[in-house]
Formats: sequence, structure tokens, C-alpha cells
Amino acid sequence: MVVKCFSPWGMGAVMLALLTGCQPPLSLSSIEHDIDGPTRTVTHAMGTTIVPATPQRVVVLDYAPLDTALALNIQPVGRMEIAPSPIYPQTVNDIPVVGEALQPNLETILQLKPDLILSDKVRSGRLYRQLSQIAPTVLSPDNGRKGEWQANMQLHAEALGQPEQAQRLLDDYQRRMEALQAALSFSPETINVSVIAHWSGGIVAYSADSFPGSVLKDIGFARNPVQGEGKRFGILLSREDLRQIDGDVLFLLHNPTGEGSVAQAEFVS
Repeated sequence: MVVKCFSPWGMGAVMLALLTGCQPPLSLSSIEHDIDGPTRTVTHAMGTTIVPATPQRVVVLDYAPLDTALALNIQPVGRMEIAPSPIYPQTVNDIPVVGEALQPNLETILQLKPDLILSDKVRSGRLYRQLSQIAPTVLSPDNGRKGEWQANMQLHAEALGQPEQAQRLLDDYQRRMEALQAALSFSPETINVSVIAHWSGGIVAYSADSFPGSVLKDIGFARNPVQGEGKRFGILLSREDLRQIDGDVLFLLHNPTGEGSVAQAEFVS
């Protein structure tokens, strides 16, 4: 069994505080959207929304739209709190924080004067009316954790006015998949892969329908039967039954600085 160690962006927490001024509360109901220049209509999880053809001040409220914006070289003017991760450039720390994804500060978002808000129905569906009063808001159906990340990227890129650039990135992803498959000296379907994360609260296995699972499926790897398709993206497993996490290759999502983290050596033993 091979153990590989990564630091996932879904663990840990970092909080950056934004001090609000002493001015009186702002009225959300008074907001009107006067879009200067060309527009486009985007169909999304909540209906249709008219957005600027080239948004300049974007607020993102979940990881998927943040990832898409950064991949397209767009620096949002506001973002939700994120866990520290080496996958993000240092400039992400310069983006003002608007609160947690599930509890954003609407007044802080309003003060940033966005011309586009991006999130998903899972995180922000209940706040869609309020967010739409602040700026045109586009929500994807899911948050990307169940393997639908490519569709989410295309939707967010359409709202950002860069669908062609996003498609080029996805085409490059496909070429890299095909190059890797050609370079392997074995058939990936003969290798049984397990992907797990371990906290003090237990062991979570990522299914074939998760984000990492979808990438491994694109390559062609087989999965541990417990982690097959048609399941939630994360499955809580028993500590005692190690057969549930077994595989020819084991990917361990490990954050040594996270609260309740278990040492890699301790887990391997």
C-alpha cells in the first residue's frame, strides 16, 4: 500500500476581519442595477440573470467560483473565509473577506459595490433574494464537491465573460489526462485506489462521485467498493474496519496544522 500525503483546501480555517465604519445601516431594498455597457443573460440554478459582459467587481461566496475566477486571472474584490492552502497564490490573502460562506455579511458585500456575485444554491440559495438586491447574482446548482466541477466552471466562466478561456483550460485538462494515460506502464483500471481524510472525529472516504474521485475516474482508476459511484461525496467510515479504506494506492488528505489533525506516521501505523 502506497501512502501519499496532501494538504486539502477543505481543512482548517483562517479568519480575516473587516472593520465596518460608523455610518448608518444601508438599505438593501434601495439598490438598483444600472449596468453600463454590454450585458449578457446567464441561465443558472435560480433562473436567469442579466450580468455585465465583462464584470469588474466580483464577489465570490464559495470555493468553486473562487477557483474559477483565479484560474481565469480575475481577482475578486471580496470572498468568503477560506482554509489556508498552498494551492492558492499569496494574492488571495489581499482579497477582503465578507464572512463565512453560509453567513456572509450583506452590508460588507454592499460596501464593496460588486457588479457580480457568484456562489451556489447549496451555500447561498436561501440568500438569493438579498444578494440579488445588491448585485446580479449567479448560483450554480451544486458546490462542485460531487464531481460536477467542470459544469460549474463553465457556468461561472460564462457569468465572468470568459467562457472560451474556461473551455481552453478544460481542453488542456483533457489533454493532460490522455497524456498521463499514455505514459502509464500499466492499465489504471487494474489499480484499486482509495482516497481518505482522517480527523480526530473519524475517517472520511471520498467516493467516485467526489471532486478527487471524478479526476481519478477520468484517468481510469478502479475504486475501493465502499467508495464506488452513486454515493455521497464523503462517506464516514469505521476506525476499526480498515478493509473499507484499503487499496493498492491510498491517497491520504492530511493537514498537519489542522485542529484535531492526526500525524501521518500515527495513521500509517
